[in-house]
Amino acid sequence: MIFKKKGYEIRRVDSGKLIAVVTRTCRNLYTLTETSKGSCLLGKEDEDWLWHKRLGHIIFDNLVKTSSKKAIIDIPNIGNPSNNICASCQKGKLTITSFKAKEYYSSKPLELVHTYLCGPMRTQSINGEKYFMLCIDDYSKMTWVMFLKRKYKAFEMFKVFKNQVENQIGKRVKCLRLDRGGDFISEEFTKYCKKYDIWR
Repeated sequence: MIFKKKGYEIRRVDSGKLIAVVTRTCRNLYTLTETSKGSCLLGKEDEDWLWHKRLGHIIFDNLVKTSSKKAIIDIPNIGNPSNNICASCQKGKLTITSFKAKEYYSSKPLELVHTYLCGPMRTQSINGEKYFMLCIDDYSKMTWVMFLKRKYKAFEMFKVFKNQVENQIGKRVKCLRLDRGGDFISEEFTKYCKKYDIWR
């Protein structure tokens, strides 16, 4: 098929012979005008493959069983073709390549803590909070959620989190991975991290 401004032409692949001309109307409808008389163009697909596709690319062994038991109305007798490799099925079974290894693995609790500040939310909590801060320990995947009424309270909430967690676990927070939010890059927060040797 060769597309042009006013429609397209249908030509044979092997010889390039013109089979039909299709014109486009002002309302973007295509009308077919045959140039060679007595020609009939028919696209025919093997029924085995047609039913394989109709049934969501079913395995051929199951398709043969379904056919032999007449489990589907009007299904023909289907045999297992000699070449039953379906290109779509093969593509569907491909796996993606593995992701690159993480830059840093934590080997102990609180070695690396991921911190995110989210909000404002459209619906506030029972106590009127519209923000929440999420802290995730990279080693154990333990997650803490702290609710905030105002965004600027994030730094105060982090100090409370750090004290509680360090007391409970008996280890200290060594590294923070942040979302580069304004509250986490303030001068006050930077001084606090330097004071307690927290690498960001």
